[in-house]
Amino acid sequence: MLAVRGRRQKGAAWIDSIDGVDGVSRCSLDHFIVFVAVAECGGFAAASRKLGRAQSAVTHSIRRMEEACGLLLFDRSGYRAELTEAGRALLVRARRVIEELKSFEREAGAFAKGLEAGLSVALDPFVAQAPLAGVLRELHAAYPQVTLTLSVVPRAQVLEWVASGRAQLGAVSDTAPLGAAFEALRWGEHRLVAVAAPAHPLARHDGALPAEALRGHMQVVWTPGEAGGGEAGTGVPAGERWQVSSLHAKRELLLAAAGWGSLPDHLVAEDLTAGRLVRLPIETCAGRQSLPAFGTAVIRRRGAVAGPALRRLLELLRAAAAIPQGAASP
Repeated sequence: MLAVRGRRQKGAAWIDSIDGVDGVSRCSLDHFIVFVAVAECGGFAAASRKLGRAQSAVTHSIRRMEEACGLLLFDRSGYRAELTEAGRALLVRARRVIEELKSFEREAGAFAKGLEAGLSVALDPFVAQAPLAGVLRELHAAYPQVTLTLSVVPRAQVLEWVASGRAQLGAVSDTAPLGAAFEALRWGEHRLVAVAAPAHPLARHDGALPAEALRGHMQVVWTPGEAGGGEAGTGVPAGERWQVSSLHAKRELLLAAAGWGSLPDHLVAEDLTAGRLVRLPIETCAGRQSLPAFGTAVIRRRGAVAGPALRRLLELLRAAAAIPQGAASP
């Protein structure tokens, strides 16, 4: 029979010595379950009925847990066992331990059924991120245990990552053929907008801006990757160019009136509304006063196996797509 000798100090009960026990055991999950049951039921007898166990087994489990902790969890001096101050504090943690294990078992079961532990998504900087953020929020609500890595990299790198499997999904501007290695989902359509700061001389020009009017004005051009490559030739030609590898840097230069340039409409919408930038009516070679539109596409490697989370993400993307989908969707 176990004999527990204890003392009280400042509301806590501590075990000084335990007779009949060789060493101190560790707490098991069952100890936590019994501890919470006794605390919630208000006594050993009620807990034993709830758990379907003999009262002696419940009492023994609590004693073993107290031995492992080195303190008394229940005050047994009254008619009913009541939590000590330490017991009340540890009850919160005990409930947390049980919930964490239940969560662990749920996640382990989901992973055993093929749920991905994580997803990697790569974005071309031209792709609008706000609509995708809403979709990813819904994915997290459905699969909170799945981690996400979201990378914004040049278009060529997105294609490389998806083709190699480093990213399960990519989103790119549809400015060049994708090739047979990918399945594509048409995601949306955007237009390039030529802009300049209100203080820039071109912003004060009356009427359409022919190519001749652009001479002598610096054009800021986005060249992803190495300078001189990428999309330096996209848009309206200019006699002088600054090349930057970041759309953010390009926007900052335009806001500072260092030059003029074009940006996707979703990146300049707020600046145009606030008056920080103004639209330039540039006359293109086709005689229009607007720059070309471009599509965006969500891509994945053709034939790649999709787990539950990726399948759900594709469903959400199809539902949120700004363009009606055809049979070519992944």
